[in-house]
Amino acid sequence: MEYFLCQQDDRMLNSAVPVWDEEANAEMMDLNDWTNWPPSYAAQFKFKGHENTIYPDILMGSRTMVSDAVHELLQVYVPSLFSRMALLRDMERSQQKLYWMIQPPLVDCLGEKSQFHPGGTLMKLVVERERTEGRPLLQIQGLRETCTLVNLALAESLLRRGTSGLTFQEVAMQ
Repeated sequence: MEYFLCQQDDRMLNSAVPVWDEEANAEMMDLNDWTNWPPSYAAQFKFKGHENTIYPDILMGSRTMVSDAVHELLQVYVPSLFSRMALLRDMERSQQKLYWMIQPPLVDCLGEKSQFHPGGTLMKLVVERERTEGRPLLQIQGLRETCTLVNLALAESLLRRGTSGLTFQEVAMQ
């Protein structure tokens, strides 16, 4: 099975950039501990928008967030996907967009032929095929960077639906 590195498309101009809203989120809700929040809790993020703001279907930063449409598709491919609701709020324009923070399954599948820069960041990614089989979506464990992989079927499904804001790069397998 072929896998692709799923990344946010940096070529998009005017993309929404969420910022954790400490006022709207309860003091006891720490963004770093989001996997332990109650299932009914929705995180709230601020962003400053304008008439040209684009809401991509994937936002990658300290947390991976996907649009509601992508989240529905991911639930078909990965029913056990861990996620929490996240609202992007533009108070000046009275707009709100629904996103989902997701935590793809962490898999130790880094191949021996992967190469690193002297500082420890990834130079060339090689993935062990045997450890990824049967997983449509996964995150590589043990890297400084966040590397989210999707299999060919999921990548094609995302592209067929006209998703915006993401790119795919084929991954070397061993």
